[in-house]
Amino acid sequence: MHKLSKARTLEFLNNKKILFTIPDLLYFPVVLFKEAPLHCVNKIQARFQDKSIVVRSSAADEDVQTSSSAGKYESVLNIYSNNSEKITEAIDRVIASYEKKRPLMPDDEVIIQEMVQNTTMSGVIFTHDLNTGAPYYVINYDDQSGLTDTVTSGGGEYANRTLYIHRNSINKLRSERFTKLLQAVQELEEVMGSQFLDIEFALGEDLTPYLLQVRAITTQTNWNRAVVKQIDVSLKEVQSFVIERFKRINGVYGETTVLGQMPDWNPVEMIGRAPRALASSLYQTLITNNVWQDARKIMGYAIPKSQSLMVMLAGQPFIDTRLSFHSYLPKTISPSVSEKLVNHWVDRLKNNPELHDKVEFEVAITTYSFDIDEKIEQLIGNVLTTSEKEKFKQAHCQQTIQLVKGESEGSLEQALDKINLLNKKHTDENNLDLQDNLLLLPALINDCINLGTIPFSILARHGFIAKTILISLKQQNIITQDEFNQIHASVQTVASDLVNDMTALQMETISTASFMEKYGHLRPGTYDIMSRRYDQMSNLSNGVNFNQSQQQFASFQFSNKQKQQINGLLKEGGFGDFNADDLLSYINDAITGREYGKFVFTRSVSNILEMIARFAESNGLSRDEISHVPINMLLKVVKHSDENSIERKLREISEQEAEKHDVSVAIRLPQLLTDQAGVYIVPFQVSHPNFITHKKITAPSIVLSSDFNTTSLNGKVVLIEGADPGFDWIFSQNIAGLITKYGGANSHMAIRCAEFKIPAAIGCGDQRFELLLKASHVYLDCASGLVYPVH
Repeated sequence: MHKLSKARTLEFLNNKKILFTIPDLLYFPVVLFKEAPLHCVNKIQARFQDKSIVVRSSAADEDVQTSSSAGKYESVLNIYSNNSEKITEAIDRVIASYEKKRPLMPDDEVIIQEMVQNTTMSGVIFTHDLNTGAPYYVINYDDQSGLTDTVTSGGGEYANRTLYIHRNSINKLRSERFTKLLQAVQELEEVMGSQFLDIEFALGEDLTPYLLQVRAITTQTNWNRAVVKQIDVSLKEVQSFVIERFKRINGVYGETTVLGQMPDWNPVEMIGRAPRALASSLYQTLITNNVWQDARKIMGYAIPKSQSLMVMLAGQPFIDTRLSFHSYLPKTISPSVSEKLVNHWVDRLKNNPELHDKVEFEVAITTYSFDIDEKIEQLIGNVLTTSEKEKFKQAHCQQTIQLVKGESEGSLEQALDKINLLNKKHTDENNLDLQDNLLLLPALINDCINLGTIPFSILARHGFIAKTILISLKQQNIITQDEFNQIHASVQTVASDLVNDMTALQMETISTASFMEKYGHLRPGTYDIMSRRYDQMSNLSNGVNFNQSQQQFASFQFSNKQKQQINGLLKEGGFGDFNADDLLSYINDAITGREYGKFVFTRSVSNILEMIARFAESNGLSRDEISHVPINMLLKVVKHSDENSIERKLREISEQEAEKHDVSVAIRLPQLLTDQAGVYIVPFQVSHPNFITHKKITAPSIVLSSDFNTTSLNGKVVLIEGADPGFDWIFSQNIAGLITKYGGANSHMAIRCAEFKIPAAIGCGDQRFELLLKASHVYLDCASGLVYPVH
């Protein structure tokens, strides 16, 4: 690439016939302006008569081969060329932005460009991924505001839309505007003699691409070339897998499927976008291989034939939603009706990708509720006949009655009995002293599945049933939104106990030993061996300003009028002697049961990880190394190796899997895969957050990772990636609000925030969350469904 300043690069390109249009420009040295400002202004006005102009930086240190100061210096837009005073002010502002950073340099310049008018899109294109060097065109764009500087300045709600396109796949694009843009980019790469460019662009109403500036990508020295080479191989494997997976599967309803990272069991929320091998394999073993369908079978749902719910694509977790939709149907529904419903719901998700984390509420019907007739019309429509709709409704009604009244094997009571048995085992065995004998591990896993994750899965489904019924009471205008919130806030879960006990710990009314005996197993990354448990954190409460009062819970009761209305609906639905008070008790028990079940089974998960960590340490491996070993390979090596070869074999596996993980991190896949083109073209996807409460706040924000250092969160909006139980400690402080990247409408943190009346935006998605990370303050208006960064 030519080693020219920004201004001279644009001049060089302006003399070439290229697809990009370069707005007319003029440039001059800063020293010249300092010596003869009037001369420069006159020259500008003569060149750009009666036009709007932009004053841009072209600093000597801005765009050299080894470093870039992109965005470091100012640009001033929309200056009328006849206004000499405004021109002078704008140039002074740009020069002042140089002087703020360092003394002026002899080669510092200023660019004057004609302002591009009536743009339909603007932004920045990197011709390779900036962080990893992965072979993608990364288009960070704004197609909403009509401005040309929102992406580079980092401002604006729409400034963080990102499209990833594999470099060899622009022929797969269906968008004319992006096709034209990338054709111009590819030509520019040839003219510049480089495939590593950072391009600022705008697109006119007639799709004319404008080149505003171009510079070298300067992060190349950080890239792992071996990873880059492996990406294409991995993507071809993903494409082949996806092509087969989208075909019909014997024993499963639905012609095709959609693969998503957030539907159903929300894997990306629990184990991340690119989890390490131990975390993903443990999640599969404990939940998505068989447990998910074993639990639903017990509850009377239809079960697909021998299928794992989650698939790993280039090391990234995806849920097969066709299997989810199949397993949301009562087993008594006919195959013909089931087939029609699964196809319809898959199509609905394809056409409404923003619903990917709300499938149980806004895509499929998974239970009976008091507004089921309206939901059938909304979510099924004319797909079924009137007779089929009635049979569908009755099947759900009969199943729900049995589950809610505790008349089936899938009752709350039976699931809680097993969870209590697991809890008793934890107490009796004293965590097995977290031994390093992996021969004990299969038994620990077996207990975790049969007494932990299967009953928890049942409790979690009861939680969805309770939430759906509660929403239907609101939809039928029997309870208000405020009463809906009051019901949630009246439920005391294990999180409430944790908050109260952390306050007691701070006030020294309970001992650290007593606190850790109950909560020490919690960790912010439940399946991540690299994430420290509470009992491994020194001074967990150090520097933290806790609430000084115990969490208070006001019990909620339906009014006599509400009871009468609900009793009428229950009688009409065939619930017999089950009344409004019974229903409220069920809702309470379902919410608390789900959270209690999670709390208990995660102790088993935590103990499994600690046993593995101790085994690794005793065999010369670190937590980091063992985190890359899948659990099935770990058990196989232990079972079939002698003591001398265990370390060597595990380290070999770890190194191989670590290389795969580096590739997985570099690969970009969409949150929702609807066709094979999505393997190579990853579009911007709008995520509608799940807003909790109706409060409105503006407050400073703080970002927490799983490896957090305790600090005061009082009065702050907390930003975390997922909604893991290990972060429950944050509710012991007076946080102003919570924002998560991932999380569904009924996820762990959604329930927590409803319980504690904390305003929250759960599941903002990648783009919006990344924008919020850069802000010092956050504006959150839950009633209006708004969340903005405040700089």
